[in-house]
Amino acid sequence: MVLKSISAKLIATFLLILALSLAIYVILFSITMHRDAERSIVRSIPMISTLLNTEFAGLNVVPHPEGAATLREISQVLPGLQHTLQAEYLWVITPSGGIITSPNTAIPDHTIFSSKTLKGDIQLAFFRSLETDELQVLIFPISLWNGKGKIAIVQQTTWPSHKILIDFLVPTAGTGLLIGLIVLPLITRTLRPLKDLEEKVINFATGDLSERVVPVDDDEVGRLSRTFNIMADNLEQMTRFRHELTANISHELRSPLTRIQMSEELAYLSCEQHDYKNVIKHLNSIRGEVAELDGLIEEILKLSKMELNTQIGEIGACDLTDTVQRLLRKSAPIIERKELVVQTNFSHDCVITCNYPMVNLAISNLMSNALKFSKDKGTIRAATFSSSRTVSVEIFNSFYRTLSSAELISIFEPFSRAEGESVPGTGLGLALVSKVAEQHDGTISAENRAHGILFRITLPRALAEQKTTSTT
Repeated sequence: MVLKSISAKLIATFLLILALSLAIYVILFSITMHRDAERSIVRSIPMISTLLNTEFAGLNVVPHPEGAATLREISQVLPGLQHTLQAEYLWVITPSGGIITSPNTAIPDHTIFSSKTLKGDIQLAFFRSLETDELQVLIFPISLWNGKGKIAIVQQTTWPSHKILIDFLVPTAGTGLLIGLIVLPLITRTLRPLKDLEEKVINFATGDLSERVVPVDDDEVGRLSRTFNIMADNLEQMTRFRHELTANISHELRSPLTRIQMSEELAYLSCEQHDYKNVIKHLNSIRGEVAELDGLIEEILKLSKMELNTQIGEIGACDLTDTVQRLLRKSAPIIERKELVVQTNFSHDCVITCNYPMVNLAISNLMSNALKFSKDKGTIRAATFSSSRTVSVEIFNSFYRTLSSAELISIFEPFSRAEGESVPGTGLGLALVSKVAEQHDGTISAENRAHGILFRITLPRALAEQKTTSTT
């Protein structure tokens, strides 16, 4: 039978350990008991032999028929000998197998079932009797009848081994079961959080992504519950993002596809009218829309990979001041065309360890956003600041109005745009910046300033996983 419940497995393990412990004890007890008993007997043999030789040396027993006088003389010696040896039973065995006992003493009927030679002709035998318990008997040769006589000494009635084991095993097993009854509620209490976790996981697997576990203790189950909650939060967030992204993609793709369809119809109509200049114009419009779609899809793929925590690029050192300066140099044509005023304030200690391609993408998006939304003859300010643990990049751009508190937060969401804004774009640039900051355990914020908006991204000097590695 396969045990599927952990509690049943624990109980079965407890019972198995109890049974094995009892079996080991029985084996050790049997070996120890017989060994110690035999050692004690062997130590007493010289004393008993000396006493027997002394007692029977003075008897005048002929080595012939066992007459009544001889038997009576022997029997009169036995009471004193029995008292000296503190024997439970004591009898003399004649050469013919007869038994001589003390006067008025009855020897229980018995049969021998095992014997062992200890020293010389001395034997240790075990008798089984219907009237008494098992008898452990020492059989010594005596000088009577030319050394053919024997004496059997039962110093005390032996407590049978099986009875000893029974008398021990019953209370021991009872104690084990009592301990089991005490431990069972503890096992149940310990496993209750695990059963609750199982129910939550089943509900979560069937689609209820709101299921969470309340950790009871700070043990393995408690840590597993917290890990489940973290996993559930991430999965719920990813699922929500996927639904929102799907809805937003459908909305964002519909507009360029509609414009492509209209341009295609106009181009076809112009072909019928042999107006080839309009055909070229509409084809160029289609080309522009396709390029916009291609850029949108590329941005969506990047955001999706980052949502799945897929690393793009390798970890390495990055100087954020050098990155901002390089981006300003690349943006010179746009700055000249829009006649923008550029102001800078750079720190020269801005090297961090990061996913350089993604950080470069984030700062590039911030710069592109600032250039795109700055009005002609506006102002761009770029600055870097450093501390012992973090490095910040601030980019300010002129803007025609002040954003609301909700807009300052929502502009970092995918496909979000400022209300009333008509500047073309995918609406994913700032969402990518936010995701890069999140993956680097950094922050991104937007603030209204006089005549514009200030964006600030702050990143740690080292990635969290590298800190952990260096610590261990």
